[in-house]
Amino acid sequence: MAETMTNADNFWLYMDHPTNLMVITGIMEFKEKIDYDKAAQTLENRLCAFDRFKQRVVMPLSGVGVASWEFDPFFDIRSHFHRVALPGAGGKEDLQRMIGDLMTIPMDRTKPLWSCHLIENYKKGCALFFRLHHCIADGISLVYVLLSTADKEPGGTPLFENKKSKKKKKWSPPAFIPVGQLLTSVSGVIDKTQVVGGKLIDEWSKLISKPSHVKNLAKTASSLSVDTATVLGKLAMMPSDPKTSFKGKLRVRKCVAWTNLMPLNKVKIVSKAVNATVNDVLIASLTGALRRYLIDQGDRVKKTELRTAIPVNIREPGTAFELGNKFSLVFLALPVYIDDPILRLREVKKRMDHLKQSPDAFVAFMVLSALGISSASIAKTASHFFANKASMVMTNVPGPQEPLYFAGKKIENFIGWVPRSGRVGMGISIFSYAGKVGIGLVTDEGLVPDPDAILKNFEEEFEYLYDIAKTGKVVIEPLVDNGRDKVVAKSVKPEKKKAVVKKKKTSTKAVSPKKPGICIAQTKSGKPCKNKSVPGSKYCKVHQPKAKK
Repeated sequence: MAETMTNADNFWLYMDHPTNLMVITGIMEFKEKIDYDKAAQTLENRLCAFDRFKQRVVMPLSGVGVASWEFDPFFDIRSHFHRVALPGAGGKEDLQRMIGDLMTIPMDRTKPLWSCHLIENYKKGCALFFRLHHCIADGISLVYVLLSTADKEPGGTPLFENKKSKKKKKWSPPAFIPVGQLLTSVSGVIDKTQVVGGKLIDEWSKLISKPSHVKNLAKTASSLSVDTATVLGKLAMMPSDPKTSFKGKLRVRKCVAWTNLMPLNKVKIVSKAVNATVNDVLIASLTGALRRYLIDQGDRVKKTELRTAIPVNIREPGTAFELGNKFSLVFLALPVYIDDPILRLREVKKRMDHLKQSPDAFVAFMVLSALGISSASIAKTASHFFANKASMVMTNVPGPQEPLYFAGKKIENFIGWVPRSGRVGMGISIFSYAGKVGIGLVTDEGLVPDPDAILKNFEEEFEYLYDIAKTGKVVIEPLVDNGRDKVVAKSVKPEKKKAVVKKKKTSTKAVSPKKPGICIAQTKSGKPCKNKSVPGSKYCKVHQPKAKK
C-alpha cells in the first residue's frame, strides 16, 4: 500500500534541476580494500532495514499534489551498489574528479532514490561514495542512517542498536504564532511575491499543533510569539547577494574538494580564547577564506557581505533515525568586508547568537511545508525566489567521536556535501568525526573551478587564529558602534612568531588608538573617533554615555 509523502519531503522532490540535483552526497575513505560482496550484504542488512531504501516514488496522476512511496517489486541491491575503479593507483585529485562526475547523474525515479559506489584503486585502499535524494530525509537523519551501517569495532558491534524505535506522531510546526495572524500574514506576503496558490490556507489548518519538544528549543514560549508578517516580509524583501565570482549562470558539472581532518581540540583552543563556539571559529575562518579568494579574482570586498543559507535542525531529541525532512533554513550574512581575523570572528559570533534567538527557522519551515502541497512549477519558483538571495549553503553535521568500521575495515575519513537549490553554486559542509573536524566544498565548475584554493585559504586563516590564541594574549575591549555595544578583540603579537600576527593596514580595523587620550570608539561611518577622551575614561563625551549602557 502506498504511503503519502510529507509536504516537506514532497517539496524537496520537486527541487531537482539538471544544474542542481537535490541529492545529499558523502564519502567514507579507507586505507584497506573492502570486499564487494561483504559490503553489499552490509548495505542490504542495515541500510535497507529502513523501508524507504526499498521504496520508489509514485507521482500523482494529475501532476499536482503530494507524491507517494511504494515498495519496488523489482528491488535488487546490485542496482544501487556499484563497483568502479580509479585508473592505476589514483590519488585525491583523481577521486575528487570521479566524485564530481558521479554527482551530475540524475537519480532513476523508477527505483529507490539512492546509490553507493565502491571506488577501488584509491591510494592503497578504497572509498565508498553515497548518494541519497533529499526527499528521503534531511542531512542529520541520513548521516545517522549511513552510520548505522558501521560498527564500533572490526568484530561487528553496531554503532546504533535497536534503531527501529516505536512510531511517534508526525511532527508539525509549533503553534507559538497566533493562528489568525499566521493565516493572514502568510497569505498576504505570498500573494505579493506570487509564490503559492490558494491551497495555502487549508494547509495551515492541518499543520498547527503543539509538540511538547518545541518548548525546549526556546527559553520561553513568548520568545517565539512574534509578528509573522515581519519575518515573512523580511524574507520576501531581502535583496539578492551582490554579483561576485560566486554568482552567475550554472553548469551541470561540479567540482568537489575536502580538507584533511584537523583535531577538534585545536579548534577549541581558539574558541575558548575569544569566548566563541567551535562553529563560530570555523565559519569565521571560512569567511576569511572566501574574502581571500574574491580578492584574488579581482572582486571588491570593501563593503561586501555574502549571505549563506544555513539548515537548522528542529528535530525532537532522539528522533534522528526517523526519516523525513525536519529542518528549516535561516540566512547568515558573512562579514567578508572585515579584514582583521579576530574582529571578523567576533562579528560572526554576534550574528550567530542573534540567529539562535530568532524565530525565522520555524516560520521558514512552515513556508516550506506549505509549498510542498503546490505544483512543481510553483514550488520551484518559490525555492528559487528564496535560494537566490544567498551565494551558498553551509551546514554543520556532527558525527561520532570515536573511529568506526565498515565491513570490518576502519573508516579513516567521513565527510559529505550539501545540495544546493535555485542558482546557488556553492555548498560548504562542516563534518566532525573521531575527535576531528573537516570541511567539504562543492562548487559549480563555471564559477569556481578550483575549490581547493578556497580550502587552502581556510587552513591559513585558521592557523593565523590558532597562532594568536595559543599565546593566551588576546585582549577583548568594548567598543561603541552606531550606539550599539560591539566587542572587539585586539590580537597581541606573539613573542616568537611576530610575522604571523603582523597587522594589516585598513581603515575599518578597530584597534586601540595610537595616541593616548583619544576616544577608542568608532563613528557612524566606521572610522576611529578623533575626539579627546574624558579624564579617567577611554571614551569622549559623545560616546561615554553609550559605553556605560
